[in-house]
Amino acid sequence: MKIFFLILISGILFFSCTSQQETVKQKDEKSLVVIEKKKELGFSFEIQKSKTTSSLRGISVVDSLTAWASGANGTFLRTTDGGITWIDGKVKGFEPLDFRDVEAFDKNTAILMGTDAPAFFFKTTDGGKSWKRKYMNRDPKVFFDGMSFWDEKNGIAISDPIDGKFFIVVTKDGGDNWQQYPSLYVPSPQNGEAAFAASGTSITTAEKDLVWFGTGGGEKSRVFLSEDRGENWRAFDSQIKAGSSSCGVFSICFKDELNGIAVGGDYKNDKDKNSNCSISDDGGLSWQSVKLNQPNGFKSCVSWNDKFKFYITTGTSGSDYSIDNGITWRGIDSRSFNSIGISKLDGSCFMVGDKGVIAKVRVR
Repeated sequence: MKIFFLILISGILFFSCTSQQETVKQKDEKSLVVIEKKKELGFSFEIQKSKTTSSLRGISVVDSLTAWASGANGTFLRTTDGGITWIDGKVKGFEPLDFRDVEAFDKNTAILMGTDAPAFFFKTTDGGKSWKRKYMNRDPKVFFDGMSFWDEKNGIAISDPIDGKFFIVVTKDGGDNWQQYPSLYVPSPQNGEAAFAASGTSITTAEKDLVWFGTGGGEKSRVFLSEDRGENWRAFDSQIKAGSSSCGVFSICFKDELNGIAVGGDYKNDKDKNSNCSISDDGGLSWQSVKLNQPNGFKSCVSWNDKFKFYITTGTSGSDYSIDNGITWRGIDSRSFNSIGISKLDGSCFMVGDKGVIAKVRVR
């Protein structure tokens, strides 16, 4: 009996100690730092029936139903049913023009930007049935690269340098009238420096007064910043590949007044991903090159999706996305596109490319 009680007491003490050890272990487990795995997004590309073989470089998405596209041979396209059908047309009498950018405000109103001399801007208010000329420049050195709007009234467009100065025009009435800003307050271009018109996104706007444009072709690829809607400018080294006419910043995008991304590289070597992406967290005053997990190859466009909270970039090398402000990138697809359009209202996304290619991009 005595032996039984000794065994019973020993057992109780043993299990008591074991229980205490487990409690301590549980307490330690609660103090561990849990690292949340970064989410991954899924993408699908729905190739549209565009009914054109023209190279497309301009795309502007209003909402889930309405989008406009533009490109070579005087071509413009419009959908009002989310891409199920695209109506294509040309600006009558100006069929040879190359419309590298389009800005759309609704299903009826859009602005087309022509590139080289004579450079024309056209506006429609009836869904493309008719177009009115709103700007003309016959200077043989003019070459418009892109335009961007702060709102439905105020916009800006950038041309390659004319007589050693970048050429900038602005509108304050929705594109009905455009005026040149004095080039006195824009830093002088380097030898060979210019912007690129690969996607119409070498210039971008944010907030009420901020505007940036990217350049290449010079000794350094730079980002120009204005904080007063284009009246005064400063220039900063973008850290993007430079040194030849095919290298530089091809596209720039800011999701807010501080955080932005510049992409590009060398379009003649579109598999090279070195120095093809830089990020800024101080409004473009400084740029840091993405050295690891950068986008794959040359990129001609980058855009921010505010609904799903990610950056997406594309080019002849394919498409990539980032969910951490451009620090790391993941590949999506290897197909070639020129430009991206994303609705600020609902995140609807389309891409355009050569030979009339249009794709609706779905996110899951």
